[in-house]
Amino acid sequence: MKIALFSAFVILTFSGCTKTYNSPTVNQVFSAVYTVQANQWARGVDPDSTVFFFTTLSVPELTQKIDLNGGVITYLSFDVPTATDPTYEAMPEVFNGVAYGSIHTTGSVTIDLRGADGSSLTSAISAPTLIKVVLMDASPLGN
Repeated sequence: MKIALFSAFVILTFSGCTKTYNSPTVNQVFSAVYTVQANQWARGVDPDSTVFFFTTLSVPELTQKIDLNGGVITYLSFDVPTATDPTYEAMPEVFNGVAYGSIHTTGSVTIDLRGADGSSLTSAISAPTLIKVVLMDASPLGN
């Protein structure tokens, strides 16, 4: 009798508990390639007098929703802009003593070039550079 009562108690207690799984869905993924000319790199100076270079890309498709819930990935290519099969490298990247990085906010992506060892740079990239920006729209998981 005790086993029957205990079994009934267990069944009633745990039968009402269910876990609902919501599969997160990615809404869209977008990409665009920008060509940055040599004269589009601006010189910047950190508070410690270290010189770096940067360029800011206007990306109006980078909405606040993507900024808050999605993702932004940036790539760099030194191939000529007319290349039919350019090679892209994901940023951040260190190449020949230069650290290439990116930051973003709603509506723009900034690419910066800094000395990988913390030293000042003397010049920016002197040829056209391809920058690929990938935007990933997503819905929050709702945890």
